[in-house]
Amino acid sequence: MDICLLQKSYKVAGIQVRSVPWWWVVWQKPSNINTYVLNCDGSLKKKIYGSSGYIIRSSEGVPLFAGAIQCPIEGLSVYFHEAKAILYGIIEVVRSFHFIEHLEIRSDSKGVINVLNQKEYGDFPETFGEEEMKVINQINSLAKSKLKSYRFVWVEREANMAADFLAGEVNKKGPQCHSKCLRYKGVNEFPNRLKSICIDDSNGIGRKRVAKTPNVLYR
Repeated sequence: MDICLLQKSYKVAGIQVRSVPWWWVVWQKPSNINTYVLNCDGSLKKKIYGSSGYIIRSSEGVPLFAGAIQCPIEGLSVYFHEAKAILYGIIEVVRSFHFIEHLEIRSDSKGVINVLNQKEYGDFPETFGEEEMKVINQINSLAKSKLKSYRFVWVEREANMAADFLAGEVNKKGPQCHSKCLRYKGVNEFPNRLKSICIDDSNGIGRKRVAKTPNVLYR
């Protein structure tokens, strides 16, 4: 991946920022044309109510289904909602798309993907507890029993914008008295913003990602 540098230098509180690394991120097509892609994302607003969004696409990026569910229950971590997005997506694949046998499951949550791949927890392991592990076990059980092959892949947020949009869209009106649900059965039902994201993804159009920690020189 080529790293680019912003040409602008500026000063903040006596610190001279020479350059900020950035690069282009694209939605990658799977190498196997028989593999479908499930992008998932979770959101937690004001640490009170969360949501989970997911979208199912072909290897060429053609959308088959998109959905999102709000969970207005306090005390749950963002990891919980991110894991739930994966579970909801796999349930939809199993229930509605019986022809899908090979699935690549993508999320921008390193914590959830690491646990699913039996690696170390993410940056905040103290928030990954019993409720999150229940969902992880459900994901593993369902995937093993219903799919011929699958893998869990961490992607950068810029390659997960469709699921990110869905998780935010369902939360637009704030917490509901009961779980709110969005279901889009095909691209013709998509909001315009979601259509645009999917078109860019399928055409390999990149999105700029700026490094969190710039190259800083102290004087």
